[in-house]
Amino acid sequence: MTMGLYTQPGVYQASWIEMRSDVAMSYEVDHLNETATLRFGTRDEYALTIGRGNLDQVLELAGAAKRELADPPADDL
Repeated sequence: MTMGLYTQPGVYQASWIEMRSDVAMSYEVDHLNETATLRFGTRDEYALTIGRGNLDQVLELAGAAKRELADPPADDL
């Protein structure tokens, strides 16, 4: 069962996911619709289908987070 936690224009939150570093991951590309589906878990327990533009945004955001994790501010240490 999926329960919507909140809805805002352009965003719908349906669940919270946390993953260990060894979780199986794969992807599938739909060229016709310009979307990618990112799958997580051995039986695809979690899947995210995202359009090309939003995929670029997620990649930029993830890159920024990765850079910050690599070099945390002094007050976080």
